[in-house]
Amino acid sequence: MKKAISDETNIERIEHKSKKNIALGTILGYVAILISVFYGLFLTPIIIKHVGEDNYGLYGLCTSIVTLFLMDFGLSQTISTKLAKLRAANDKVGVERFTAGIFKLYLIADVFFIFVVLALFFSAPYVFKSSYTPDQINTLKYLFLIVGGYSIICLPSSVFNGVIATYEKFSMIKTFDIIQKLIYLGMSICSIYLGWGVIGIVCVNVASGLFAIVLRFIYMRTYLKIRLTLRNSISKNERKDVISFSWWGFIIAMCSRLTITITPFILGVVSDAFQVTLFTLVSTMETYIFMFGEAFSGSFMAKIARADKGVTDEEKRKKLQPLVEKIGKLQFIVIALIIVGFVSVGNEFVQVWMLEAATAPGAVHPLQDYLIIYYCIIAISVLNLIELPQIAINNAMYLHGHIKPLAIVYLIRATLNVGLSFAMSYFMGALGASLAIFIAGVIGAVLNNVVYKKYLHLSLSHYFMSVYGRSGITALITVGIGLGLHFLMPLNDKMFVKLIVDGVAVVVVYFTCTFLITFNRQERAHYANIIFEILHIKKRFSELPEQK
Repeated sequence: MKKAISDETNIERIEHKSKKNIALGTILGYVAILISVFYGLFLTPIIIKHVGEDNYGLYGLCTSIVTLFLMDFGLSQTISTKLAKLRAANDKVGVERFTAGIFKLYLIADVFFIFVVLALFFSAPYVFKSSYTPDQINTLKYLFLIVGGYSIICLPSSVFNGVIATYEKFSMIKTFDIIQKLIYLGMSICSIYLGWGVIGIVCVNVASGLFAIVLRFIYMRTYLKIRLTLRNSISKNERKDVISFSWWGFIIAMCSRLTITITPFILGVVSDAFQVTLFTLVSTMETYIFMFGEAFSGSFMAKIARADKGVTDEEKRKKLQPLVEKIGKLQFIVIALIIVGFVSVGNEFVQVWMLEAATAPGAVHPLQDYLIIYYCIIAISVLNLIELPQIAINNAMYLHGHIKPLAIVYLIRATLNVGLSFAMSYFMGALGASLAIFIAGVIGAVLNNVVYKKYLHLSLSHYFMSVYGRSGITALITVGIGLGLHFLMPLNDKMFVKLIVDGVAVVVVYFTCTFLITFNRQERAHYANIIFEILHIKKRFSELPEQK
């Protein structure tokens, strides 16, 4: 009789299950993204048409300000780092104790955030009186209460996702996301046609989010058997280490949010309501682009933690180098397809996307005014070609405890971004804000790589050649052909048809070049084998050697 194999002690079994979970989680993650894209691309123009351009901007403004102040003090990354190490050490009791301790710290932070939300509620008439009417400010105040209250609940419940991710149940995380998005999608359609307005749309978003939180808690408690007992707590020394580590994490979290999140606030102060609406649309598209590239980036924290067990610094580097190159190349392939595709057909896309909103009865701004979105999206999303492939390196910095230098870089970047945004937004509106983000981001990316080289001792020249060498050639060929089609393809009077034809051509060219140029022979065989394992996952696990 075969003996049972413990998933927590057999490394070979863990790695096979990890590969399965990452694959399934990635697939479901893209399903969740497609649902979000459907909502954003098809429903956003309808929402603008029903609630008005300025009211849609109110929602973006409210969300940006609330999420800016509702910081998690860097605890989310601390949770992922610490829990990954505890799980790698097979310390379930430590996982429960640490989870409970962090949950209580979040509850304490919530007390502070309640006062922040109330301050936003009462100060809105004075801060935004030059950009919005009294009725719009009144709506904004109630949006602050709704979004702020929901965010206060979300803050401590983020530990549920941290625990589930630690046990590499990425497919369940994405399943809950899909359920939430489907509920939100259905309820949003109802709220639009029932005329509930922007407040109604925000309320259904909150309702779907609360339902997903309940699902995550139930799964953590019943399936993973992780108890959330508030009597459990971390020790005084652990609490001191967490706070010390999280202080720098807080700076990173605050500064990274300042990059885009504070921009609607800046535009609301120095520009006008329509520029806020434009940037809200820009940030929506940038979020989708980021989501596609980041879909499986957090799946490798546990794998990096396992690679760190019981080896010297040189051995860690030798294990880390090929891992970050492999992850980086995959992420570049995904994100480059999205960005190259948008550079090629983005102008047509914006015209099709915003046509209904611009031609609706009572619309103030013509379609031409929306076309600036194309250049704004390119400016703030092109940095993802560098930053997203390097997320695995960023995670390694956390796991190795090198968080302070990262925080300093983020602080420099955020300071530059805020200063440039105020100046450039005043003269150029949403385009100026986007260019400010780009300039600060380029400087930040250079400084980040200096830090990676110094503290992880990686060969960045080898990394960039491995990630961007062949892949960059594919991207350049595709964008050249795509722009050629944009300028030479007829059908300018049938923009939707032109968008489809050009888009399909770009995708075909990109995947053909990826197969022929980006992948070498070993990589083609490797990814074919991954697909085979996904299709025959049970058979593969049954072939594992028995534990004696």
